[in-house]
Amino acid sequence: MRTRLSRCVVLVLLPLVVALNGPGRTVVAQDLPWQDKGSPFGVVAALGNRVRADEIPAAVALMREAGIQWQREEIFWDRVQQQPGGPYDWDGDDTGRYNYDLAIAAQARAGIRLLGLLDYNPAWFKGKNPHPEEWIADWGDFVYNTVARYGRERGQIKHWELWNEPNLAASGYESGLYTIADFVRLLEVGRAAALAADPEAKIVLGGLSSIWSELPSPYHYDYFDYLDQVGRLGGWHHVDIIAIHPYRPDAPEGDAWRRDHSLTFRQELQRLDGLLRTYGPKPVWLTELGWSTRRGWPGVDPDTQAFFLVRAYLTALAHPSIEKVFWYDFRNDTDPGAPYDQPSYDEREVEFHYGLLRRSYPLDPGRGDLRKPAFVAYRTMTGMLAGLALQTVVRDGEDGVYWYRLAGQGRRVDVLWRTGFAAPALELACSCREALVRAWSGEVQYVLSSANGVLTLRPAAIGAPLYIEYDPPARGGRFFEVTGHSLHGAFRTFWETRGGLARFGYPLTEELIEPEPGSGRPRTVQYFERARFEHFPELSGTSYEVQLTRLGEAALQRAGVDWRTLPQQSEVPAECRLFPETGQRLCPPFLGAWEQAGGLDLVGLPLNEPFPLRDEASGAEYRVQYFERARIEHHPAQAGSAYEIQLGLLGREQIVRWGAMP
Repeated sequence: MRTRLSRCVVLVLLPLVVALNGPGRTVVAQDLPWQDKGSPFGVVAALGNRVRADEIPAAVALMREAGIQWQREEIFWDRVQQQPGGPYDWDGDDTGRYNYDLAIAAQARAGIRLLGLLDYNPAWFKGKNPHPEEWIADWGDFVYNTVARYGRERGQIKHWELWNEPNLAASGYESGLYTIADFVRLLEVGRAAALAADPEAKIVLGGLSSIWSELPSPYHYDYFDYLDQVGRLGGWHHVDIIAIHPYRPDAPEGDAWRRDHSLTFRQELQRLDGLLRTYGPKPVWLTELGWSTRRGWPGVDPDTQAFFLVRAYLTALAHPSIEKVFWYDFRNDTDPGAPYDQPSYDEREVEFHYGLLRRSYPLDPGRGDLRKPAFVAYRTMTGMLAGLALQTVVRDGEDGVYWYRLAGQGRRVDVLWRTGFAAPALELACSCREALVRAWSGEVQYVLSSANGVLTLRPAAIGAPLYIEYDPPARGGRFFEVTGHSLHGAFRTFWETRGGLARFGYPLTEELIEPEPGSGRPRTVQYFERARFEHFPELSGTSYEVQLTRLGEAALQRAGVDWRTLPQQSEVPAECRLFPETGQRLCPPFLGAWEQAGGLDLVGLPLNEPFPLRDEASGAEYRVQYFERARIEHHPAQAGSAYEIQLGLLGREQIVRWGAMP
């Protein structure tokens, strides 16, 4: 990887490979095979090179949290072998870096599949500009020994990418590959060595990168020209998978200007398909793709990086030839010369800010400022879409709306966003009972209850993807037919022992992962008619393992009321109780209801004095008082019945909408 936007692409229009046939259009392949998209979610983390040995467990834990399925592990030849014919050192140096044994084993144990990247000329020829024939035999030995160790012997890596960005001057010509024929020779020798070491090895062509601003030259090639020459020279036969790095200076749906013409992402993939038709169909892996959050152009703000991530994955995976996408990169980079425990934070250096995680020391998953919005977006994307397959592209830019429909494993999920200024009302004929609408971050927006199997939704924020899951399946445990949702584990225990239906109401969702405000850390939650449960596994075994969200305070905020600005009470009748923390009183009948509902623990502090409301249906007047976690209602018209004192349906009011989302 080098500077991203020093790249250009020549525009050649070819027939669209993904056929979009009429309303509710099914995605079909025309003349190229649809690739296996069963595990498309990758990242570039290169743990052995970039993470010190003592921090690898934390990095792997964060990768698992994000739902990463593949990781590209780069193994530098000059780090594992110092002399020709000399021994190989796989377990790092005295600084704790380059411990490939540790990094690879930790990821394999975690169930993360690995793409091994082998690259760059040997240590003994650095700075000497040798001809590749002087080291090509040693290259074969390096490939053989690496593949034998991590492939045949340990079974940890079966896919191997040979070299990185050979079409760019810095990693091609200046790294000893003087011609495209030299690269083809490297592929030929590398493939033979890899298959000799492990017959199950799959070879990935070293990823080729886009160039946008610089003119192509004999040392700096447009990757389409480079690929075409690789094909002409027979290099196509030495690889199983084609890899590209299609960085862009604009949005995934954009039409960026390149010297004398423009190029969309789809047109770029269409042109690549032309090479697949010419030299033979092969899967395409995007082994690097990303946007930097550098301050100033060509950087984007952190939320936009998150939006682009989701939109790029959906756009790429809707193309038949694209099989996997590796986000570059997992963690922000730093100056290679900076001490590991003193990383550089230069906000204007574009290379330092592609990561899903901010650069910090130590690497602490509990740190509140570690996760960028893009990490949260990636975690939500894998949680919502892993195991699903694209069924239909419902809209592909019409009225500025993009709408993808996926299904699998008993689940149906739509992903949609808008890039236009208008927010059209979209009718969803779902034949469903309800739909759970979540933001790009995983935060619940609404539960939409359908009207005769039809929903109406209006995407609000420009560029921000929404997930719509139809009739989310119950996950087992105690099932409630009235809402179609279930309770299990710690939430079920809490619900059954702390008030049950009377206190909390029916479950409105299954257990969900939502981002913790401020930090983005994952928090398991579940919505009920009168409450929202939050799980704190770090407090397991204590009375605080399950806690209630402050829905009462949130309801006042939505109404534009800041309880801190309300008048403070000083006179306290004998039958009342004053709470100095909020300056509010609690008097009968609200006091007795508060105590019965769980008091300070489950209801919280009073936030206002009771005030009157009128029931729109009956016209009867009643009084309400808000608390941190609840609203208590007194209905005099129901005096003497079980409904005289009621707990407000704050959970239902917050998320349930009937038929339409505003």
